[in-house]
Amino acid sequence: MFSNETKIGLLVIISLSLMVWGYKFIKGKNILSSSNLLYVQYDEVNQLATSTPVTIQGFQVGIVSDIYFKNVDNKQKVEVVLDIDSGIKIPKTANANIVATGLMGGKALVIDFDKPCSGADCAQSGDMLNGQFKNVLASMVSTDDLGGYMNEMKNSVGPIVDTLKNKFAGSAEGQQSMQDIQTIIANLKSSTTSLDKLMRNSSGKIDGLLANLESITNTINSSQTDIKGIISNANSFSSKMNALDLDQTLSKANKALDSTPELMDKLKGTLTEADVAAKELSGLMKKVSNGDGTLGKLLNEDELYTNLEKTMKNLDLLLEDFRLHPERYRRILSKKKMPYQEPTQ
Repeated sequence: MFSNETKIGLLVIISLSLMVWGYKFIKGKNILSSSNLLYVQYDEVNQLATSTPVTIQGFQVGIVSDIYFKNVDNKQKVEVVLDIDSGIKIPKTANANIVATGLMGGKALVIDFDKPCSGADCAQSGDMLNGQFKNVLASMVSTDDLGGYMNEMKNSVGPIVDTLKNKFAGSAEGQQSMQDIQTIIANLKSSTTSLDKLMRNSSGKIDGLLANLESITNTINSSQTDIKGIISNANSFSSKMNALDLDQTLSKANKALDSTPELMDKLKGTLTEADVAAKELSGLMKKVSNGDGTLGKLLNEDELYTNLEKTMKNLDLLLEDFRLHPERYRRILSKKKMPYQEPTQ
């Protein structure tokens, strides 16, 4: 079983990991899934924000992970980094178009291509895609459709204008009506000009506000399941923390701290005794060095050492003679004297 300190350490590590993962997830990056990074350069991005969804035919396949100047010195190109799901295959010839999602300034990034790709024709992580910025009208209506709409309007409105012109051209009422219509059109033009100026002055703030609001709502909407999982894990985690019985652990820690002074007193006594023993040993070694006692004399006086060495040699000769001629010592009480013979080498 793990100790309480190990459990607390693991708890801290898991909590920090969840915080980092949650922050990355709120930013729109799922660190648990693999993805490819594709790059696009634009002359302008018109307040395109990070975490903007990247879609193909209306289906979200990634997000805008970063926006920065390609060359900080001249600031000619803006580079956008797209974080695309690894399972999505995008041709290298695809166009990444920045489009408006509404009249209020919302932005999206749409990837458009003619035909699917396979193998080496597909863009790999780190490749560069073609980029294009489309205004509000171009985002909502293509060029061909716009031409058709204008022709249809011309064919429908032209006869009506000609009829009104022929009817009112020869009468005073008609001329007055035409003047009134011109005045109304002039007033309407002035009003639309003022409204256009107002929209231009506040478009930046409105675009930023709507982009932030859209980013927040998209992130929350796509993160509902994960947020529920985080809350569930947090509840489970708190339950395990309650089961750890931290009060008992703290009580044991307090008891250990209370017994610390007693242990310090014992350690102090032991060190005192060791100090006394060291002093006695130092005194003993000093006496030996000064020649006091038998050991001191043995170490310092050569004569004592020489006599002791001679005694040991004589004793060795005696034992050697006893080993070689034991019969001499068996008759040691006899009056007959045995001549001494040197032992053979």
